[in-house]
Amino acid sequence: MNQNFSLPSGVAVYCASSSDIDTRYLDVARRMGVLLAESGLSLVCGGGAGGMMAAAIEGAVDAGGEAIGVLPHFMMEKKWNHPRLTRCIDTESMHHRKMTMASMARAAVALPGGIGTLDELAEMMTWNQLGLFNGPVIIVNTDGYYDLLVSLFESMQSKGFMRGGNIPATVVASPEEAMEIINSVH
Repeated sequence: MNQNFSLPSGVAVYCASSSDIDTRYLDVARRMGVLLAESGLSLVCGGGAGGMMAAAIEGAVDAGGEAIGVLPHFMMEKKWNHPRLTRCIDTESMHHRKMTMASMARAAVALPGGIGTLDELAEMMTWNQLGLFNGPVIIVNTDGYYDLLVSLFESMQSKGFMRGGNIPATVVASPEEAMEIINSVH
């Protein structure tokens, strides 16, 4: 039986929802949204109305693209969703949010963020190791933001704690480099 499988048209982007950050990070998120839209790919994100998440959404929408927000119901009730989302998905929990985002994505990108971003990145790296997520996992290390984390990953790797000996993510410096990897996925 010959079946044609197509990759999802979205890219999961994890990043800060905090607005109390340097504008250079907001610019990186906006640029990521624009580049996804220009590539014809949907931005799949947490859908928040603040910080880098909002910048990515606005970048994608302003460039004519689609911004899909995935929010657990309690966040929807608090009206934390960005008003310019082209599509908003209400999930029952944070766990379902992450599963939904992963199912819609051909790649996962971590921009700078806090503990929530770190949680999402770690889960996608784990799912990648286990074969539950087959797309690339990409860390955009803006101005060395993730240097300490990358050092920790390298320490885990050198001490034998990384399954297969490989760090299940690719570290790049910019959204443009992330897009090169994403666009190479067939």
